[in-house]
Amino acid sequence: MVASDGPAAPDDVSHDLTLWNFVDGRLIRQLSAEPRAISRDWKYYATDHGVLEMETGKPLISSGKDVYAVHAFSPDSRYVAESIQSQRGHAHIRVLELASGKQVSAFGRHAPFSIAMSPDGATLASGHWDIVTLWNMFTGKRLAVFRGFGRYVGGLSFSPDGRLLAAGTDAGGPQIWAVRRLSRVESLDIGGGASEPEFSPDGRLVAVGVYGTGTAWLIDVGSGIIIDRQKVSDIGCGSVAFSPDGRFLITPSTGGLIKWPYDKGGTIRVFRVTR
Repeated sequence: MVASDGPAAPDDVSHDLTLWNFVDGRLIRQLSAEPRAISRDWKYYATDHGVLEMETGKPLISSGKDVYAVHAFSPDSRYVAESIQSQRGHAHIRVLELASGKQVSAFGRHAPFSIAMSPDGATLASGHWDIVTLWNMFTGKRLAVFRGFGRYVGGLSFSPDGRLLAAGTDAGGPQIWAVRRLSRVESLDIGGGASEPEFSPDGRLVAVGVYGTGTAWLIDVGSGIIIDRQKVSDIGCGSVAFSPDGRFLITPSTGGLIKWPYDKGGTIRVFRVTR
């Protein structure tokens, strides 16, 4: 399946969560909520205001009506980290257990623009104005700080082995950092604000979308060489995703809303990844 918040039909402006059959582009289901994050096992999804069950749409965690929240699920889907910014000016990060809704920890004094959980299930990365902080998500202990991004960090992603951290900024493009060495490995200026970077399942590639140009980029992690780029949209490319086997890259599209399914001009495009 492919999950999207794009239109389910040419006249759809709801931004609801839609689930599609990957093989033929058939719409499977539509849920009345705008998704921001989905757990790896697809049991849960998060919106600006909380976490819900995928199967039933039942709310599990509510962040509050006056709160804007950013979420990241743990690899085993047991926990969710939530960055909270309320209209009253309160801001912090909290970690909750999904099964019970119990708060495990709360820390920080500033709401990050982006968060990501490491594959180790214990380390949380948070992106702020021009720094990234690593935390122990159970104790709230600050483990490390990455500096030198220049602009705010709007997207974060760990490599599958947790050794690398990719960050997308609103102006300069993606950067890749070695987690243990706290050193920058690659920095690419591809113009415009970068989406949340996405590592391929084998960790050898990073894909990123650019809002301003509506392009999707494919980058070799080891060399920093740009392998490919494709124009996919006239109004920005806000997300990219690899298929679980790494053979395909999925992006949003404004290729046209006249013919369906998506491979005939819908709102999702699928590219075969070649090296």
